[in-house]
Amino acid sequence: MRRLVLMGVLCLSAVTLAQAVQSPSFEVTVVKPAKPDADGEDWDSDEGTTVIQNYPVVKLIRNAYQLSTVSQVVDAPDWIKDARFDVTAKVDAEELHRLNSLRGDERDAEFSALLKSMLAERFGLKVHAGTRKMPMYALERVSTTGLGPKLLPVPVGPDGRAVGGHHSNRNGGHWEAQGVSMEEIARLLSGRYEMGGRPVVDKTGTAGAYRFVMDYAPDNGTGVAPDATLPGLADAVRQELGLKLVKTEGDVPVVVVESVTKPELD
Repeated sequence: MRRLVLMGVLCLSAVTLAQAVQSPSFEVTVVKPAKPDADGEDWDSDEGTTVIQNYPVVKLIRNAYQLSTVSQVVDAPDWIKDARFDVTAKVDAEELHRLNSLRGDERDAEFSALLKSMLAERFGLKVHAGTRKMPMYALERVSTTGLGPKLLPVPVGPDGRAVGGHHSNRNGGHWEAQGVSMEEIARLLSGRYEMGGRPVVDKTGTAGAYRFVMDYAPDNGTGVAPDATLPGLADAVRQELGLKLVKTEGDVPVVVVESVTKPELD
């Protein structure tokens, strides 16, 4: 009898431990095909509810695993780039409280874990991490003695969060960022047309959080307009932020897709 009781305690402890380390998950997730005439993509999170519209699965994976570009999702079927979905996901009150109590980087990691769980549950996604040699840009400092005039350091509070908050907003050729790291700047640059699909990898070796306000002539894939009065993105990054984009080739972190299936739609 004593052995049975002990075994029961051990089993209960194992279950409790498994529950403790279980990945967080959304309380409710609704997946529907995007409308055929949908224009553009949208991602909005507010008070525990995330609404994602007209997104291909490859971009959901990119966001969940905090990759710079979709080129870092490899060995995947073509449909994850072509089929688009609308996703509505909601966390319960306990998870919302937990998210709101975390530091910025911890909150980002927690939300990534939520997205990973959703992709595993609804799309049967199984992946592993790897590296692949591919064309890339290295983000480097122009000078070892200083940064650009628009790139200003931001103090970090005792809680590890950048004073003044954390955000990045772009509208056309106007870009404002607050409390971002060099790694985040590299990741944000990766998504621009001007990078030609190449990921940007931080090679500055510079820690800390920064803010900047910058204007540049946007390039939507056709080049900077001949009559532009502002520099293009790469030139603005160099002149205003004191950072340069060096075209190269190297090992880039990737997510290797082992399996993924089309979801049962709601």
